[in-house]
Amino acid sequence: MSLLIQGGITRLSELNIDADKDWQAMGISNIKELALAMDKGDMLFFDGAGVVLITPGAAGTRLTTQGVGADPTWSL
Repeated sequence: MSLLIQGGITRLSELNIDADKDWQAMGISNIKELALAMDKGDMLFFDGAGVVLITPGAAGTRLTTQGVGADPTWSL
């Protein structure tokens, strides 16, 4: 039986997700704050310690990586 039927809702848009819950170190962190701070074109990445927001670079730049263990950066 699906969550939608069990929860008494008929559309996915009616699903209420509690992002303020204490997840007791289960790996979910600052999602609500990141989502509220996001704008069009923003992306999330894991920097080794947590999820980090990265904003779009200047026109003509590309998101690149410097290899394993390095954060992505915008470059020409």
